[in-house]
Amino acid sequence: MTLAQSARRRLLLAGLLLWLLVVLPLAVLVGLQWAPLLRLDRAVVEALQPRAVEQPAYQVVLNVVTTAGTSWFRLLVLAPVAIWAFRSGRKRLGWLLVVAAGLIGAVTTGLKLLIGRERPDVPDPLYLSDSLSHPSGHASGVVTLVALLLVAFLRLQPPRQRIGTVVGGAVLVLAVGLTRIALGAHYPSDVLSGFALGAGWVLVTTALFHAVPGPGQEQPNGADLLHKQLPTERGAHEHGTEA
Repeated sequence: MTLAQSARRRLLLAGLLLWLLVVLPLAVLVGLQWAPLLRLDRAVVEALQPRAVEQPAYQVVLNVVTTAGTSWFRLLVLAPVAIWAFRSGRKRLGWLLVVAAGLIGAVTTGLKLLIGRERPDVPDPLYLSDSLSHPSGHASGVVTLVALLLVAFLRLQPPRQRIGTVVGGAVLVLAVGLTRIALGAHYPSDVLSGFALGAGWVLVTTALFHAVPGPGQEQPNGADLLHKQLPTERGAHEHGTEA
């Protein structure tokens, strides 16, 4: 087994484990209305949401940060990255970006319909939506956004910068998750399930598209390199170098 095949298997296994150990159990517990989980969910929302109601400036910050989890923001950011990937010969990466970013919303919605959980019922709602609550689409969306950006660009960075990039991405993910609870849009278990769903989705699709980050992802394929050779370089190869 090659290193690339081994890496793909690890990604696929990690993604499936996230779904089996986090997404599935939470879906079952929510569907069965397990009382301890419901009490915890409710207590966290009741602790955070009233603070946002009382502070209009805080509401503005929450609404700005939560935008990073929307579908339109995800597609706006990743569309240029996908175009760059295709134009630079990274076709597997390009298709990964198109499929993973484009379908995570449908995957999340399908799970919402299957579970059928209603949004939190709070006295002064700051977020109104007709959609269902579990899992959080903003949570799965922002994890998908950040994870795909890491797949596309992390290996192109100097090693010393990678830790900072990963930490920055994690902070954004956690911040968006917090906004969903503080706005009263989701329960904590909705957000946690959304995180695991999005992370597992990117891991699995990255493995299936053979788009595992690595040195091969950083360079266009040989045909593209040949077409991009300077005319003078091609002439030198064809006619020989003058003595």
